Amino acid sequence: MEDVNKLVATVDSNIEQMVRMAILHVIQLGTKHGVFKVLSKEPTYPEVVDSLEIPNRALLREFINTLKAIGVVEEHEGRLKLNGFSYTLKVPQEHYDSLLPGWVSTLEEIYRMVDYALITPTHPHVLMDFDKDADFWDIRMTTDFAELYRKVISIVAGIGQGSSVLDLGCGSAAPGYFGKLVGYNGFYTGVDYSSAILEIARSRVEAKNLPVDLKELDVRLIRPVNEYDVAVISYLLEYLKPEEYGRVLGRTLEALKPGGRLVILEPFRENFKHIEALEFFEKLNKDFVGFPSRESIVRAIEEKGFDVSVEPLGRSILKVTLMP
Repeated sequence: MEDVNKLVATVDSNIEQMVRMAILHVIQLGTKHGVFKVLSKEPTYPEVVDSLEIPNRALLREFINTLKAIGVVEEHEGRLKLNGFSYTLKVPQEHYDSLLPGWVSTLEEIYRMVDYALITPTHPHVLMDFDKDADFWDIRMTTDFAELYRKVISIVAGIGQGSSVLDLGCGSAAPGYFGKLVGYNGFYTGVDYSSAILEIARSRVEAKNLPVDLKELDVRLIRPVNEYDVAVISYLLEYLKPEEYGRVLGRTLEALKPGGRLVILEPFRENFKHIEALEFFEKLNKDFVGFPSRESIVRAIEEKGFDVSVEPLGRSILKVTLMP
């Protein structure tokens, strides 16, 4: 078996590189659209918006908030001021062989979408809707990075032949992957609220006759009737408000057998400096709220009163075990 710690570190290294590239593209956007030129005059928010011929003013405000969050701009007495921000892109030598190419092209496509989103959020070249743009999301879910984190989840959770798995926000690719792992002596339930994404998943699992049950449902409404060895929540909590974590996590833990494992994978915001740059691009999806903190997730679990052990792995994974 591969060293799980090395695999977790590879996941973290790639998320870190995504954030670094997002910072550079934020700076590029600010330059290309004349935002920095206007900010050099120390304007107010309304003055920035009025000075730039950008129709989508809400997204422009979001962009300025991002500049504030990553330290490019500071606000003093209602005026915005560039603060001499500098950023050095460093990739440690030991990380070179862990960087995966697949996610780069999908993020580059999202970077290009911003130019169209600054015209209108409903521009046809903005491909971030789960149903309307399910094919683009499927591309994101089948990259080498997505394959890697599914592999990490399977190892951390101990998923194998005969396992029963509940996957919330399953997407289009995970059902086929986990369905094959659990085999015909196990079963897998995938939940997602996008009918279009589930159709893609369904076509794959039916072609291979896998033991997979797919449900179209908002995870905030789940009431599982079966008991599972494993529950998986990956890249889902970022679409929930923090006050909704407890309800979803509580219902998920209720579905586990004694000794069952819940594995959560998210870029926990306290572990990735300047993650707001990456969030700016993800917010082209209207449902995106923000990457959660690990602390907020642990607190939400503790408040539900379950007897669990919580084990952080790296900077982006939590393993929660329901005690027997």
